[in-house]
Amino acid sequence: MSLKQEVLSALAGAGLSPLHRYGQNFMIDAAALQTLVAELALSPEVAVVEVGPGTGVLTARLLEFGARVTAVEIDRGLHDLLAGRFAQQIPGQLTLVHGDCLQTKNLLHPAIISASAAGPWRLGANLPYDVALPVLLNAAALPRPPELAVVTVQWEAAERLCARPGQDAWGASAATLQAAGRPKLLRKLPPNCFHPRPRVDSAVLRWEPLAALPDGFGRWCRAVFSSRRKVVVRALRDHGVERDAAEAACSACGIAADRRLESLDAPELLALHRAVGADVVNTAAPGEEGPSP
Repeated sequence: MSLKQEVLSALAGAGLSPLHRYGQNFMIDAAALQTLVAELALSPEVAVVEVGPGTGVLTARLLEFGARVTAVEIDRGLHDLLAGRFAQQIPGQLTLVHGDCLQTKNLLHPAIISASAAGPWRLGANLPYDVALPVLLNAAALPRPPELAVVTVQWEAAERLCARPGQDAWGASAATLQAAGRPKLLRKLPPNCFHPRPRVDSAVLRWEPLAALPDGFGRWCRAVFSSRRKVVVRALRDHGVERDAAEAACSACGIAADRRLESLDAPELLALHRAVGADVVNTAAPGEEGPSP
């Protein structure tokens, strides 16, 4: 049975169909699924969080490797399908949770927070497009972020997260994720890799942590990026930093005061945050780019 037949059969057997409001596009390409599994480098007892397990095609493969899985599914019908399919693994190897992966745009579901606090963990998921950025950004900002994340996201989002200063896609989300770790775009996935077919391409994205983010860095970054086209001193002044303090911070960080904010890379932004972060009003939420000036 092909992966597509497996997914369609599971949905039909449960009397379910994809729900647009949950952004459900089920992976039906075996090669794409194999990329996810292989990149997660699984072994017995590895802890994995899966967001949006759907019919369980990835879940089954995680369990086959002996991983301990926490799966969060918002759709009640799919949750019940999964509960039946993996009844023998629940509650031992699989923790199945019915709920939204995000309590708010600033906060992951308690089950994900609990799994992250319990020890090293990995994030592996075919992420719904509308939650991909806040899930990744909030996961990266946890006291114990995932030691590895391998997820599918919209192609545009992957390009955005892997962008560099000077590129149009460079913004607060990329700066925050790159301040915390290394994102890498692994492969492009055309619409026919999913059911139903989305109208856009997708990507497999890998992320590995480098260092813990300072408290409030993501919100700070979004706040100052709302003045992204302004010179650094002016951008800082827009967000509550006195001119003398802004100029002193730039000097201490080796950043020319007349550079534009959007030209700074992640390490430079981290340095600037250490210098003036406490003085800047944090106004924007994780997962949201600040508005253009």
